[in-house]
Amino acid sequence: MPLPAAAPTRIFFNSDISYRLTAEDRAGLDAVCPGVQITEFNDGDSAGLRNADVLVTDLRVPSELSACPSLKWLQLVSAGANQVTRHPIAETPIPVTTASGLHGVPIAQFVTGNLLMLIHHLPELAVAQGERRWPADRWSLRGTLLRGQTAGVLGYGSIGRECARQLHALGMRIVALDPGPRRDDGYTAWPGTGDAEGRLPEAWFQPAQLREMLACCDVLVVAAPLTPRTEGMIGPEELALLRPGAHVIIISRGGIVQERALSDALKAGTLAGAAVDCYVEEPPAPDHFLYGTPRLIMTPHLAGAFEGFWPAMMTLFKENLRRFHRGEPLLNQANKRLGY
Repeated sequence: MPLPAAAPTRIFFNSDISYRLTAEDRAGLDAVCPGVQITEFNDGDSAGLRNADVLVTDLRVPSELSACPSLKWLQLVSAGANQVTRHPIAETPIPVTTASGLHGVPIAQFVTGNLLMLIHHLPELAVAQGERRWPADRWSLRGTLLRGQTAGVLGYGSIGRECARQLHALGMRIVALDPGPRRDDGYTAWPGTGDAEGRLPEAWFQPAQLREMLACCDVLVVAAPLTPRTEGMIGPEELALLRPGAHVIIISRGGIVQERALSDALKAGTLAGAAVDCYVEEPPAPDHFLYGTPRLIMTPHLAGAFEGFWPAMMTLFKENLRRFHRGEPLLNQANKRLGY
């Protein structure tokens, strides 16, 4: 008597992440996991997740695991996983995988672009253009050389390493703070980029040496995950340790740098400029104090958004689905307690 056929894998794909699977996507997933069943859902459909083996989502994870009792794997489309650290799934063996390795090049490009805008006063010059005004004192808007300055990278993962590579190409010295190993063997969609061997930093600091690292920095790039240990770790005293005229670029999560302290330092002129892409509350309220802060570029958490993200994401997900179907270890498994 033949054995009964294995039940098909049932994937539930959150349509609120503003992507619709193409016929090519579906065919590719079926090729690595024959018979796969794909259902799109939105946040209001959480009651229909009872049959889900796999969930693909972003920040929106069903708050009650009882809504998806068959769940065997959660795939996030974000690089971080802090949305599950206080979620019931953190107490289960259900694997959570991230999109780490997709964002290094676009976010580093975003960091480099914002830094160049700040040191060349392009926001102020854009205002003058909009006002049809030739600056009376053009010399006051002269640029600053990055060559020879020191960039400190807080969080030396795949994103931080590519930030370091691009800034090093501009002639900057690199220092890094990360509790992990120098070598990075994680997944990457961008072979040949980053700093897998950890060779670029001239100095490597541990978390307990944060203040020592900050004192070296003309530029601080915040690429660390948001965890209980990193939340609020940079306040007024830490910002005051940066070199005079320093710049701060925040591209990982809000709340690592205390927002009020950052605003105060910019208003006081102890920081020359900053760029912020992520916030404690998103979106910030229209009357949020950051909107009125001088020498600050604010962007709506889109540093990791780039043309071609979804094909790259589907390549990663297809490989993970192949591994899931064959019972092999999944790529990018997050530590659910740490959030990365």
